[in-house]
This record gives sequence, C-alpha cells and structure tokens, in this order.
Amino acid sequence: MLGFAAFVVVLGYLIAASVVRPDVAEFAPTPPGLRPSGRPGPDTVTIDARDPARWQFYSLRRGAISSPDTADWDLAFRRFHVITSGSAADAGEVIFEQLRDTATAIFTETVFARDTVHPALSRWYRYGVVTHLLRPNGHVFLVRTRWAARIKLEFLSYYCPGAQPGCLTFRWAPLGP
Repeated sequence: MLGFAAFVVVLGYLIAASVVRPDVAEFAPTPPGLRPSGRPGPDTVTIDARDPARWQFYSLRRGAISSPDTADWDLAFRRFHVITSGSAADAGEVIFEQLRDTATAIFTETVFARDTVHPALSRWYRYGVVTHLLRPNGHVFLVRTRWAARIKLEFLSYYCPGAQPGCLTFRWAPLGP
C-alpha cells in the first residue's frame, strides 16, 4: 500500500509539473544596429537565435549583429549553441562583478566543423527534465577575441517574450589588461 501511495504522489507531481509552467526570465531581442553609446561594453544583449539552421554573428566591438560573410564577429549563436571566433574558458560559479583576473583560466579555441560547438561554452545551461526548460548554470565565461580583447560573459536567459525559446540573453564586460 505504501508503494502505491508513493507512486500516486510521484505521478501527481509529474502531472502538476508538466501543466504548471515555472516562471522564466524573458527578453525581447535587441534591435539591430550599433550600440547607442558607440563604446565597448559593458552591455546586456539578447540575440534572436530561434532559427535552428542559421548562426547569428555578433561583434562585441560594434555592439551589433554582423553579416555571416564577414570576419568582424566575436560570438555566434544558434538556438542554445554558442561559439567564439577566438577562445573561451569556463570560470565557474563566480560573481560576475568580482571577476577581474584570467591568469588561471585554460582557454580553448573553437574548432570549426559541420556541427561546431565550443567545449567551454557548450553547457552554459541546465536542462530541466520535467519542465524541458533551459536555465543558465550560473557560470561566468571568459572570452579572448581574435583581436586580443578579453571579456567576461554571463548568460541570463534563453527565452523570448511568451516563454518562446531561442532568445539568448547575456551580459558582458571587458576585462583589464
């Protein structure tokens, strides 16, 4: 009888969890164009990466989406995939505002292939098995651009308004020399 009661409780939980959508942070895509200040970071950006067949290329220097046929990009996004034109490292669960040093970070380059992913950036999220939601894992990432700029990056959300997946929101700030 106890086993049956536990089964009913678990079943009830699964049904309730699948019906009730938890709150997720939602952000509208950042309008195209250059960053209003014209100066490099810090910034919070939402990239519309909903198209599973198309990468969205972003230039940190310009603060804008770049054309795919240009070399002027630093980060690229496709759904939940993120790559960099330079190298990246996972700094772990640290406080974004307090991270200032990259001396101990182990950077890896993006290896471009048919299904390109970057090992340091490939698990920026936690996947909820019951809710099927992606939530940021709380890590801060380090990026070295091909222009030798160093930035810190933190993912804030994966959702567009209406809890539609594919709007990757992140904040970034330059790191000192």
